[in-house]
Amino acid sequence: MAIPVYYTPSPDERLKIIDSVGNEFYLPSKFEIRSEPISKKQALMDVAFAHGARDVSDGKMTTRIVEVTGKLWAATDAAYNTAWDNLAKEIVKENFKLQDRGRQINVLKVSEITHAFPSPVDYRYGEVSINFLCIDPFWYAVSAKSKQFVLTSSPVDFQFDVLGNIEVYPVITILNQANNTDFTLEAVTDGAKSFRIQDAGALSGTTIEIDCALGTVKRGSTNIIDKFSGFFLRLLGGRENKFTYTGAACTITLNYREAWL
Repeated sequence: MAIPVYYTPSPDERLKIIDSVGNEFYLPSKFEIRSEPISKKQALMDVAFAHGARDVSDGKMTTRIVEVTGKLWAATDAAYNTAWDNLAKEIVKENFKLQDRGRQINVLKVSEITHAFPSPVDYRYGEVSINFLCIDPFWYAVSAKSKQFVLTSSPVDFQFDVLGNIEVYPVITILNQANNTDFTLEAVTDGAKSFRIQDAGALSGTTIEIDCALGTVKRGSTNIIDKFSGFFLRLLGGRENKFTYTGAACTITLNYREAWL
């Protein structure tokens, strides 16, 4: 006689909520993402959710609703009420992350909940539907990636592949191996956009951090935004990104999380 085998999802395969202080809550095992409607306001986005690179940096994307549905089960009324209370206290929070199979999306709040009981049966369950309102409509990789390049000549090119299908803004860290008071970094792939830093304090051994998402530039803990000119660079998803560096010897590290629509 064949023995039935039941598949139990691993924790990483289950939906979970991560609140603003890092507390984690796994949604019930039968809860799944059902649909992700999104409005489009630009011709570039002619095919939503399709594979391939998309340029959405002009800020014309609207909010996204992620719908999660599932059945809440329990053996007794008391156990059911406890399970519902535990779920309810998590989904009434604001500014949290929803994680699903290695990707996360930033949730502002829950915009709608429906909770219905089916016709009477011999076991207790309720059908739940939750709409998560996401101001930032993109899914991000849980783990950040880091690319490091040791540059000893100038000008010099370097390149690497970026996955995902949406552009992302990296944190670029430059560890100066020599006095580096005037240097440039050009994103060749992204229309040759570049930035230049002219800083008399950028001596050998100093570190400069350019956060292209936040728009900050620091040498150590010192704000040197006044030494910066040009563009905060981005990485284009779904293709190889090529850069050209001109300056003194240094080590450049780019940290980023890939993103998908």
